Amino acid sequence: MDPLSLAGLGLGAASLAFELFAGCIKGFVLLSTAHDMGKDSSTLLCMLNLQEIQLTDWARRAGLLSEGHALDRRLNETVVHAVLLELKNLLSDTDKLKTRYKLSLSDRPPKHVSVTSQPEHGILGSVISWETRNDILLTARLVQSRNHFPQRLWWAAVDKSKFEEYVSQIRFFVQELWRLLDPLRQDEMAAGLQMVLSHVIGMSSKIGDLKSLQDTLSQTSSPHSESTDKSYYPALANVAEIKAVTLSMNAALDRQSLDLPLPDVDGKLAKALMVHLPGHLLSDFVALKSNPEMGFARYDGNLVFIEWKTLPVDRRHKVMAMVEDLARLLSAPKHPSFRSLRCRGLARYLEESKAAFIFELPEPQETQPPRPLRTLFGSISPSVTERLQLALRITESLRYFHTAGWLHKDLRSQNILLFPLAETTISTMFPLTRPTLAGFAYSRVESSPEVSERPSADPQRDIYRHPDAMGDPAMSFSATKDIYALGTVLLEIGEWRSLKSLVSKVVDVEKVNVGLTEVSRVRPFLLDSGPKGGLATLNFRMGDIYTSVTKMMLSGQIPKQPAVTEQPAVTKEPGEIFLPNILDIAVQELSRCLI
Repeated sequence: MDPLSLAGLGLGAASLAFELFAGCIKGFVLLSTAHDMGKDSSTLLCMLNLQEIQLTDWARRAGLLSEGHALDRRLNETVVHAVLLELKNLLSDTDKLKTRYKLSLSDRPPKHVSVTSQPEHGILGSVISWETRNDILLTARLVQSRNHFPQRLWWAAVDKSKFEEYVSQIRFFVQELWRLLDPLRQDEMAAGLQMVLSHVIGMSSKIGDLKSLQDTLSQTSSPHSESTDKSYYPALANVAEIKAVTLSMNAALDRQSLDLPLPDVDGKLAKALMVHLPGHLLSDFVALKSNPEMGFARYDGNLVFIEWKTLPVDRRHKVMAMVEDLARLLSAPKHPSFRSLRCRGLARYLEESKAAFIFELPEPQETQPPRPLRTLFGSISPSVTERLQLALRITESLRYFHTAGWLHKDLRSQNILLFPLAETTISTMFPLTRPTLAGFAYSRVESSPEVSERPSADPQRDIYRHPDAMGDPAMSFSATKDIYALGTVLLEIGEWRSLKSLVSKVVDVEKVNVGLTEVSRVRPFLLDSGPKGGLATLNFRMGDIYTSVTKMMLSGQIPKQPAVTEQPAVTKEPGEIFLPNILDIAVQELSRCLI
């Protein structure tokens, strides 16, 4: 059942605020279901639907969708009525729509349009179910029955720039309503909206829809309170773009395998983003002391960062195709929230069965190399606040990659880098609020049908892996296994000790011939909250919320009653709900930790 549904609330006299809100919903329905919006219909609908989602969530938090649908007494009733009335008139006054915005609606279809044609719903069209819309209109007596909707209209004239101006005015009134809520509820709404949009991107399989959402989020300011991050719309727009790049690559590979022409997609997505770089220009490689697979080098005289990828001799060409796809993803422009280096290209050394990912550095680096997170344990003593921020940043980064359809597959503290600032002391040289995710050599598309390639057997790596990701052959890698690895990293951050040290009670990873049976003891130990278990002291060091999030990641199970803020309804089809996933809950819960 849709959480926003009014079913069972009774149809008593609705408050004036609710009636005005219902009038706004009727206006949204009329506009979004009107036929023949034109070539930009997907983007225009997306812009309109986004405002409807925000308004409906505001109404729920303002009390209008609760029993009795009365406005929360903490809100200024006079101001709410005034804003809702302006918004209702803006959405329903077709004369003003025509005279001010040059947008014309007609109750008769144009000659070239079939009367029976169905309106386009758009990528955000079903975030609020039709059942919810119908319940709202029925409760306000704006429709006569559940199967009756307002009359459908046809667009006689649509100018994109004027429509954008029109939606901007709608957004102004919706934002005014948001600002009437207290900062805490504004933060909750912003977090819920991020969660919904992440789900929509993650579930979408149409390049055109993702492009429409990207355009919408790029042009729209993120709703936020004074205390929240203002940049999540641009970040999510970039996630939608990366997901579209991923889908376009998959479509191209599928068509090439069938000897079909490449799909007709946006020019930027159709291009191979990755550049093959001549290997002879790479020189002076210096590995990081703690990881010989990555380090600094010179490429054509410029300082760069290198990650090496070993290619299995028996499957060299097949794996190389996956490596090239990964390089394309890593070379795509990414929002800073991804927290990864920009890949300049790929140097192939097929005779030596290896390849080099060549990355740009975040800023000129001439002396001090980055430090893997693991090497900072024991070197510095960060505050709880700094460690919370570090855990949140890493979790956000992994969520963005998963939403874009990619798995990391080798997440561990050795592959989280801290690049230095121009400071003199180690405690300030490596700021924990600026982690960089590395170690992408085994990453792949989540939906890839290929056999999952597994990093080489190494007990010091295996302790970060889910038991199902060990052994040969390993079970197909999934997002759950990445999340488990993230849980081990959060445990390290909380205890500020390496995982090798934390699990030494059950396995000594430095001895010769460590068997999988010994390594398999790690997960039960980490999930043990008893006095001798892996979680024994985490609560004391980091608090209840952090411990709960870490345990959720390690177990792969969402608690039955997690302390999670209610979210707007998100439906794939009417009545089908997208439930929050582990990373959604983790980001939201870690964001609540303020020390």
